[in-house]
Amino acid sequence: MKRFLPTFLLLLLPLTVNAQDFDFNHAFQDYLYNYNLYRSSHLEYVSAKSEYLTYKTLTAQTKALEATQKMLLARAETLKTYLTALRMKLKETTGVLNYQQNMYYLKLDNEVTWISSHETSLPSAATLDDLVKISQEAEKRYPTMEILAYQTLGTVMTGKEVTLRDKINEQISKTESKINQIKEAGEDTTTLERWLIQAKEKIKRSEEKEKEAQNLLSGIKTTDKNKIQTWNKAQKAFEEENQYLKEAVSYLKEILREIKSE
Repeated sequence: MKRFLPTFLLLLLPLTVNAQDFDFNHAFQDYLYNYNLYRSSHLEYVSAKSEYLTYKTLTAQTKALEATQKMLLARAETLKTYLTALRMKLKETTGVLNYQQNMYYLKLDNEVTWISSHETSLPSAATLDDLVKISQEAEKRYPTMEILAYQTLGTVMTGKEVTLRDKINEQISKTESKINQIKEAGEDTTTLERWLIQAKEKIKRSEEKEKEAQNLLSGIKTTDKNKIQTWNKAQKAFEEENQYLKEAVSYLKEILREIKSE
């Protein structure tokens, strides 16, 4: 049985940056703890498997069975705590629509329930062949979990950008009102208006990049062999979205400096 742990399990790491929610931090630490247990148990499994294949004794077989059970249980706990941490991160993220949040809660909870059921079948396995079959059932399920993880992560990133864009749009509205007041006072606002148009254009471009990322993630299929590549493309689109928002802020700051200098 090869070592198998989905790539998406490593994608939660960047989300710890500036995390303030105790529930998420606690869940994330649970995930790291179980991930380390899995790595340790896998080494024990590899050693026990090698011994069994070499000596073929009943004692070696029993050790291999126990080591395999331990490893598979650790793998299941790693998956479960990862999805739980992801749920907590979604919970603390503003800018996510309620219906989206509830939809992903349901999907994540369903996967955690499935993993829990999977775990209960492991201790009753009497042979290594039984464990292989049980493990294969989980591995068939992983593509569904993988897509869910990517899409939930995408929803979290979208929520962050939506929150930022809403704040910027609020500042654009206030800035536009101020420019109109200056214009009504008879002053030349040509440059200020041009910068404001540029800021609005950056907002528009950010929305286009957000849509691009969402389309990429919604198009992932369980049969896709390079899901991580699609995720990387979506993540790049999110980064470009954020850059456009930063550029919009730069234009607003320039307008403010110009107004103050007059």
